[in-house]
Order: sequence, then structure tokens, then C-alpha cells
Amino acid sequence: MQWLLIFLVCGTVLGQTASEENYKTYTEAPRLLLRPSRLRLLTRERERQTIRYQQFDTYISNGAAMPEAGFALALASRISSNPVHCNNAYAWLMKSKQGDLRQEAIVYDWCAGSLAEGQTKALGEKLQKSVPAITDFRSLRDRAFVALAIADLDAALSERVLRETVLHWRTKVAPGLKQAMPVKPDQLYPLLELLHVVRDNLEIDLRQDSPQFFIDLPLTQMLGYYPAAYPGPDNEFRVAFFTGDGEPDLTLATMLRSAELSLVSLDNNAELAQSLQGWLMQDRYLLRSALGIPYEFLWANPYQPGLTYHHLPNSYHDKRKGMLFIRNHWEEEARFLCYYDGKIQLFEDGKRKVLKVSPATPPVEMGGATILVGGQDLLKPMQFQLTGTDRESWYLIGLRPNAIYDVEIDDHELEEAQTDSGGILSLEFVKSLKAGVRVSLSPFVKGSE
Repeated sequence: MQWLLIFLVCGTVLGQTASEENYKTYTEAPRLLLRPSRLRLLTRERERQTIRYQQFDTYISNGAAMPEAGFALALASRISSNPVHCNNAYAWLMKSKQGDLRQEAIVYDWCAGSLAEGQTKALGEKLQKSVPAITDFRSLRDRAFVALAIADLDAALSERVLRETVLHWRTKVAPGLKQAMPVKPDQLYPLLELLHVVRDNLEIDLRQDSPQFFIDLPLTQMLGYYPAAYPGPDNEFRVAFFTGDGEPDLTLATMLRSAELSLVSLDNNAELAQSLQGWLMQDRYLLRSALGIPYEFLWANPYQPGLTYHHLPNSYHDKRKGMLFIRNHWEEEARFLCYYDGKIQLFEDGKRKVLKVSPATPPVEMGGATILVGGQDLLKPMQFQLTGTDRESWYLIGLRPNAIYDVEIDDHELEEAQTDSGGILSLEFVKSLKAGVRVSLSPFVKGSE
């Protein structure tokens, strides 16, 4: 893929070496997410009275209660040039007990020109004293938001915090992403907001420090969803794979869609981003709730071309994480299987069920692939028969993690293969063979005898 080669070899045109990087902020407010191109897009949405704008404006005009009213009202003010919304956003912050640094920084950045001098001063001084310690992606994002918001008020503090934030990313986060550090679903949106504001204001693309994670991200997001839509009170949702009982978390579903919309805008010319756009731009999934509509309005770009996603691979084996997502096709009635953390979950006929990780579990055929369940000890070889098709994929799961296995095919020399960190052995046969295959733990592996 041409975009992939450009990304890996050259990075983006904004890329810099560490020695050339400057952490001083030269951009003008608004610095947080609403850069000029996005402001123009949203203003055009307002002028055209699009469905997203109308849904957003209905909440604002009616004074409806919104979970993140500071963010929503400040956004409405910037798009409509109505200072009343900024004053209402500030009043909401003063009454709120959430202590939400992100919203405080947004109101300060987006509304400074519309607030009274005393209000701006009080909020700015509060932000100066509120730089959070780094605990997760949300706190890392909040540090960047605060630093950029107060860049004109305290340039030295802003520069120091931004430098520390980027250094933490490069020394702690990026190496972790390369080594399959999991990103919790509720941390994905803060992570993407961080990428946006750092690139927009410092011309530093943090994705270059762990490129494979971000190359894979659009596909892993799409493949991580159950095929069937879930009917929410305001709109339908795609629901991401989750463990445990009970109903899906629709707040999380809202924020995951918001993350994916923002992901498209990070690199909207990339092929996978365009496929993700095609996946997202279906009106039935448009976020219509008081929580979701400000994000939908902010990030969705209906003018961005979207490609079909039906041509994409229907499986993803993450060897670093020891995880397998696979579905038999991309339609909503598809079957779906996930193996992760030693657990198998199957979705079919609109229901989730957990399969036993046992050699006695029957094989599962899924979209041209077959999943076989073994055991860590594998006291006798696993055996299966190739059917002679041009390409066959077999996934053996439940095996010993990071172990060497002997793979013997009839009339062929014995070969070795290694399981991943989750005990998954991926085997692909690209010749038309009708032969038996036997897989056994290598005798040279400690404890295999």
C-alpha cells in the first residue's frame, strides 16, 4: 500500500527529529481540536443545517442537560459566535463537581474572548495550578490540553509540561505499544485527542514512535465488534467485544465511535482510514444522545470519501497480544469468534456464548478458516486434514504460549512453528494439498516429555 510505505519510510511532512523539536506554542487559540480547517468544516455544517448540526443545536437551543455541558456549550459558541453559550459553559464549570480538566482547558481555550476578564483570569490561574501527574492516557491528554491552553499565560510552564509529556510518550508509552501494551477501550479516545493536539500545535506526530500499532488500529477496531447492531435509546450501536455478563456499556460504545471518527481525521487519505470512514458513515449509527452528539458533530466529516470495508481481511491475529478476532463475513448476520486471555467467545444468532478451552471442544469453521482447540500439555498430536483448496488457514488455540511445535505434513519434511504470547499457533497453507497434518509440542521444549 502506497500510504503505508510513505508513513513508514518518510513519516509525515510534519516529522522532526528530537533535536529539532520545539515545545514552544506559536499557534493561536483555539488550539484544542478546533484548528482552522475543522472550524471551517463545522461552520459549513451549521450554514447547511445538516442533520448532525440540527441534532446538536436542538440540545443547545432547548437548554437540555448535557453530561459534558462545558465542552458542548463552548463548541456551540465557537460555531455560532454567540458569547452567551460561553458564559453558560463557564457557569456550568463553576457548579460542576467533576473537576474535569479537559473541559476547563477547552472552555478557557475556546471562550477566553467571550468571558469577562475576571472569569478568564480565575480559570487560567486554576489551570496553572492543576497540571496532573501522569497515570494513564487521560492524564497525559489533560496535561497537553492544560499546557496548550495556558501557553499565552505561562509560556515557560507550558513548554516544560509539553516537553515532559512528549518525553513520557517516547520513553514509556511508545515502547509499550510496540510490545503489545493493551490500550483499555475507555482510554482510546483520550489517546487520540492527545495525538491531535500535539500534531496540530507542535508539528510532532507521535504515531511515528510506534507505527505498527496505528497502522493496524482501523482494522483491529472494526474486527473487534460483534456483527449485529445493538438498539440503543437514541440510535443503534456497534458493540465491541467484552467479557462478563450483562448489557453492553453504551457510554463506552459512544466514546469508541468518537475515537474512530477522530482516527479518520488523523490520516484521512490512508486506505484503511477510508475503509473505516465507510464503516462509520451510516446514519443508523449517528450518535444522537446528549453525550454523543457533540463528538459526532465535532469529528464526523460527511464530505470525506469512504471506501467499502467488505474487501478487508475478516480475521486479525495479533501475535504480540496473543489475540485472535475472526468473522466469517462482514454482514450483520455473520458469526464472530474471539480468543483472548485464555478464553473463547463465540457470537452467533445474535447471542454471545463462551466456549470451553479444551481438546474436546469441536472445531469451529469461520470464514475459510478453522479453529482447533488444544491444551497446553498436548499429550498427543493434534491432527487435521487439508481439503486441497488454494489457501487454507488454521488456528490452533489453547496451546503453550511462546513454545515451539513440530508441524508434520504427509510426504513433507517436518517444520517448526512457534505459538504467540497467548498460545495461538497460526498455520496457513497456500498450495492445493490433500494431506494429513499433525502438530505436537517439540521434544526440545522443556517439560514436553
